[in-house]
Amino acid sequence: MKRSLPATVGLLGFLAGAPVAGQEQPEAGAERPSMAATRVERGPNVDGDLSDAVWADSEVGTNFIQHEPLDGVPATEQTEVRVVFTDSTIYFGITAFDANPDAIIAREMERDSRIFQDDSIILLLDTFYDRRNAYAFETNLNGARTDTLVTDEGRDLNLEWDGIWQSSARRTGFGWVAEIALPISTLRFDPAAPAWGFNVQRYIAHKREMTHWSGLPREVGTLGQVGSQVLPVHRVSMAGELTGLTGLSQSAQLQVKPFVIGDVSEDPRLDVDPVSDGDYGLDLKWGVTRSLALDLTYNTDFAEVEVDELQTNLTRFSLYFPEKRDFFLENAGIFDFGPPHRLFYEPPVLKTFFSRRVGLDAGKQVPIDWGARLTGRVGGWNLGVLRVATAGIAKEDGQPPANAFTVARLKRNVGRRSSVGAMITETAPDGAAANRVVGVDFDYKPTSTLGFGGFWTSSGASEEPAGAGGSSDSGEAAYGFNLDYQGRELTVYLDAQDIEEDYHPAAGFLLRNNVRHLNPMIQWLPRIERGFVRTWFTEIRADYYETLDGGELESRQIEISPIGMRTTSEDRWRLGYLHETENLVEPFEVSPGVVIPPGHYEFDAARFSVYSNQSRFFGLRSRIAVGDFYTGTQVSGRTTINFKFSKHIQTETRWVFNNIELPQGAFDIGLYSQLVNFTFTPNLRLNTILQYNDLSGDLGTNIRLHWIYKPGSDLFVVYNENWMAEDLRYRQSTHRQIAVKFTYLFQP
Repeated sequence: MKRSLPATVGLLGFLAGAPVAGQEQPEAGAERPSMAATRVERGPNVDGDLSDAVWADSEVGTNFIQHEPLDGVPATEQTEVRVVFTDSTIYFGITAFDANPDAIIAREMERDSRIFQDDSIILLLDTFYDRRNAYAFETNLNGARTDTLVTDEGRDLNLEWDGIWQSSARRTGFGWVAEIALPISTLRFDPAAPAWGFNVQRYIAHKREMTHWSGLPREVGTLGQVGSQVLPVHRVSMAGELTGLTGLSQSAQLQVKPFVIGDVSEDPRLDVDPVSDGDYGLDLKWGVTRSLALDLTYNTDFAEVEVDELQTNLTRFSLYFPEKRDFFLENAGIFDFGPPHRLFYEPPVLKTFFSRRVGLDAGKQVPIDWGARLTGRVGGWNLGVLRVATAGIAKEDGQPPANAFTVARLKRNVGRRSSVGAMITETAPDGAAANRVVGVDFDYKPTSTLGFGGFWTSSGASEEPAGAGGSSDSGEAAYGFNLDYQGRELTVYLDAQDIEEDYHPAAGFLLRNNVRHLNPMIQWLPRIERGFVRTWFTEIRADYYETLDGGELESRQIEISPIGMRTTSEDRWRLGYLHETENLVEPFEVSPGVVIPPGHYEFDAARFSVYSNQSRFFGLRSRIAVGDFYTGTQVSGRTTINFKFSKHIQTETRWVFNNIELPQGAFDIGLYSQLVNFTFTPNLRLNTILQYNDLSGDLGTNIRLHWIYKPGSDLFVVYNENWMAEDLRYRQSTHRQIAVKFTYLFQP
């Protein structure tokens, strides 16, 4: 195994002497607005009415600037923001003027829904004033709440994190008004920072106009990740300033959250009585300092977590499912290490740490005995340490499973928007040598439009067999470089990685090894503004893999999208051509009984994608491809149709299909999902999902009632049932379960 820790420590020590960016000014030449928060003895009632006396003397932030459809000009409908605070809570009052209040769109009420598609407000708070990372809080006229942890200006967005806060709004004769109460205990912050980074994004859905308090030019996007929920406001370095937040109460408080759970399950095929079970556990959060939090969990259970979406796999490589479990979510971006994850609907090439490796094994839940996480900031350093012990489950191959996971991440802010960091992971099965991975990375952003990044990491056993020796040629490393440029009309990125044959991050995610990977993309989006056309779209992207030891082509995909557009009604479509090359060195079983022999294959396809404006009653997202597949043909696609009947009832229908015809055999794969969501209030919802795989005959339903009966405390009632159904008319139930979980938050 490579021994690299001294080099890692030396590099960090050298770069640690560089200026820290935690208390910097905006980029040269940029003038950013500033406003002061006002201290009050008693906070206002959070009822969507700004008539409380405390708002009268507060400073007003206004003069919002358009981002869309015209950037750099005043908003057509102005917005006013007020901020007051007590020792324990920060309050935000937003007045959104609108000449046509009846046209305001407010279809979302569910927690963590896509509120930004409605008439909405997003608050961005950079509580460490590091111009990189922030909290984002969204709300709309229904008082719906969505919160996000923003890391590296959107390179990582943690949409699953749920903070404790309140929101209320109401329609008025001049528009709408929202009030937000944000407890200090929800945030980690730097008490020595002279200000907080602060921005407000308002979207006027019925006019399709996006505005910001701290104006953002049209070219502002996100260097490093492409995703539908990465928004302009996430460019933290271009936020304004919120001053005056002095004397805040110590957020180093204790939060204790015990839970009890009971469930009843049965297999209807067996002539036995249902089995009942009960358990308990504890989650604890301690604010060690205002900027550092310790999370502890005991006997953890995730029965309330929503089920994964069905996926189909026609490749030789692994599927990727996102993390949804609360314990792993807060400050999860600190543990991000590896090349950028470019396309949110495709798996990443490499993640050195992937939290779904903990407590899950081959899709089965593994009991977590206990876990501890220390995350936050110390000076100019971002710090994350994780330790989890699991019970482990026996494997068919007789190999002992990993039952102890340790991760340590350190990242130093350097200059205005750059950083350097290191990471160590270790998985330790009982009675076997542990897998250990060490690595260093950097992120250099000399301007607001240009960025460079790179990483190096090595894996190996912590206790090597006698005589193994290890050497620099052991092939246990992975390393890479990325370049990003985002201009007003032109976006370019280039990723390059080498992943050696014996590199194995047991606590991470690895798509392939023994490969050299190149992933360039160039995108041109000229502004048209003629008739119904707002923006033209042209893109060329390649995904290239060759073997690292022999330099032979393994696979290649070239996608050319010469025609596409975004309309003035915010509908999008694109037409593309795909050319794929696959070099199979061994047989590939693409479906049970259908085996493609080794050989060199080239095939082509046409792809059409459409994405309608999702703020309407009816929404459509669809991607369809028609063409060749190895020596046969393929028709494939993914279509999502949603209806927003009201703020209380919404449905979504998903259909993923593949029709494959090959000389070796023909087969169809259809994945069907039907969701019906009932939202009674922002704190009470019922989510139902029915999923069916017509190839395997798996049919399952998940029904989940979630009641937030007081901030931070929950009641979950979950029903699951699975059937074998090769034909939906003839179903056989294989498993039924109902579970009830009750949590209560104590804040001594």
